[in-house]
Amino acid sequence: MTHHRPNPSGAGANAPSLTESVIKTAIAWRIRLESGLARPSDEQACRHWRDADPAHELAWQRLGKLDSVFHDAAGKAPALARTTLHRTDEERRRLSRRQALCVITGSALGLSSLGWLATDQGVLQHLDADYATRTGERHQYILQDRSRVWLNTDSAIKVRFNDGERHVHLSRGEIHLHTDTDARPLQVHFPQGSLTTLGTRFLVRREQDHTLLQVIEGDVMVRPRLTGAPAQVKSGQVFRVSDTGLTAVDGRRFDYSAWVEGIFSVRNMPLAELLAELSRYRTGILRCDPSLQTFLASGVYQLNDTGLALEAMARSANAEVRYFTRWWAEIVPVQNA
Repeated sequence: MTHHRPNPSGAGANAPSLTESVIKTAIAWRIRLESGLARPSDEQACRHWRDADPAHELAWQRLGKLDSVFHDAAGKAPALARTTLHRTDEERRRLSRRQALCVITGSALGLSSLGWLATDQGVLQHLDADYATRTGERHQYILQDRSRVWLNTDSAIKVRFNDGERHVHLSRGEIHLHTDTDARPLQVHFPQGSLTTLGTRFLVRREQDHTLLQVIEGDVMVRPRLTGAPAQVKSGQVFRVSDTGLTAVDGRRFDYSAWVEGIFSVRNMPLAELLAELSRYRTGILRCDPSLQTFLASGVYQLNDTGLALEAMARSANAEVRYFTRWWAEIVPVQNA
């Protein structure tokens, strides 16, 4: 099920802002209360924290709607809860009750493992989002201005509209946006800068060190973060946006927007790169034998069944899929008997 947290304002404009500290505190309380080691006083202290600020309660409620994201992340760091709980228990024995509350909502959050859980696994972005999807999900939403936005796998956005402007913040993942006619300019914000448009269709995808932009209809103006110099991107063009400028991308090899239709459409794409794309839609590890990494794959693959897509990719390379665990699959040369 896709996570959608509608806001009474229709665009999240009046929702409390969730800081990283508030979100990490909510996670710390969740770990303690679900650990089996919590005391009745912990339940009371958590309720006091939730009641102290609307942002605290909002973070707690949204965390409750992210069970799959939270538990997947926690499962990858099993020592996190134990380390956090043991440390706070030791400190509690030395501190007053009031000081101990500060420990679990403060110093305990300094653990690097908790920061990894909250940041690398996307918990921070998902909790502070107006619209979000989990791994493998794709969903369409209608915004307040009647624009349509599609969220790809593991994506999150914040939407802020007012009388003069429309703002969409891409916190994680990838969106396909079909803007509706509106006198207010629409801006999409991402780490390397922003883009502005009045009415068009385009795709924006966050990568580790850049953002990818594909314009499908109309044109948009892009402003890199450090230069601020506007650059026009027209229909049919694909660019990587860095802090300092734009670099053209050949969009013929991979149709970046095809996921809206639930497919991958590729032409002469190295198998290792294709598997990296497919891995965004499923949990676990996808790899291929080194001898197959540069095999050029072509075809149309369905995203609704990543296992079937993996088998089709293997057949095209005269190879087979080998599963080492449920979450670890590799394409390897066929083993002759």
